[in-house]
Amino acid sequence: MLQMLIMKNFFYRVNIFEECKSLRLSIWQCPPFLFILMGVVNVSGMLGSYLIASRLIIDESAVVLVVVGVSLSIFIIGNFLISGFNKMADADRMKNEFISVVSHQLRTPLAALKWSSELLLRPSHISSLNEDDKSYLVLLRENAERMIKLVSLLLEANRIESDHATLQRKAFDLVDVTKGVIESVTAYAGAYELVLKLEAFPSIPQALGDPEKIKLVVLALIDNAVRYSHKKSDVIVKIEVMRNHVRWQVTDSGVGIPVSQQKFIFKKFFRSDNARKYQTEGSGLGLYIAKAVVEELGGRIGFVSEENKGSVFWFTLPMSK
Repeated sequence: MLQMLIMKNFFYRVNIFEECKSLRLSIWQCPPFLFILMGVVNVSGMLGSYLIASRLIIDESAVVLVVVGVSLSIFIIGNFLISGFNKMADADRMKNEFISVVSHQLRTPLAALKWSSELLLRPSHISSLNEDDKSYLVLLRENAERMIKLVSLLLEANRIESDHATLQRKAFDLVDVTKGVIESVTAYAGAYELVLKLEAFPSIPQALGDPEKIKLVVLALIDNAVRYSHKKSDVIVKIEVMRNHVRWQVTDSGVGIPVSQQKFIFKKFFRSDNARKYQTEGSGLGLYIAKAVVEELGGRIGFVSEENKGSVFWFTLPMSK
């Protein structure tokens, strides 16, 4: 019994797949797997060099030297490669820790800045200010809100990368969530002379997922559709049932995404060239977070886009049973 327990503990410790998963690295970038692979290559190199050298060289001592030389060369090269991957993994971990600490430290002063500006913009106080002072306070509040939003996105992205994001899995009404988001951005869309339309099939079943996180996904996709649409056009949101999933999509007639850059669209911090020209603001984190959330909840996300003609972004979620 003790021997079985020891063996089980040993195999648990050498479970390279779990360790690679905890490091959030692919199998070909994971140091433990590369170490084992290097050992296999080294043994193969020793056997191969021995077979070749024994046929070409008569002197046994020379054969041994050839085998040892090949083995040492493979070992040294492999050690350099694994050391490099270890440094990359450590650097990535330190980066995530730095972002987490800095983001948490920034939230408090930014929130205080926003509250202070809102207090100064109260009707009882704003009447005593001239127009320039009012515009400065409004600008201060807007920039504080923008920075708080960016910090929140950075924290969310960092939680996803470090595998600390906690997602609920419960039944919720995706139509109601979407209606709430549309109501909150209607005035914003009106400033761009856009009309938001919701097309929901009757009797849409409840989806299974985290309603608060999905609200962020819906907001990110609608915000992008509004932000990159041409004026005086429609942004159409559609919700339907597809097999055992609820499918959500948003269609715009905006700037679209160049074909050469579409493969990067869900990468962290990525923004296409025409998007940066059309809108200078943006963090490139919204779609990255949306993809991570949807896929973690067992859904899929994707898009179809044509430059200067518009885009269709969609995602699916499992139906609640």
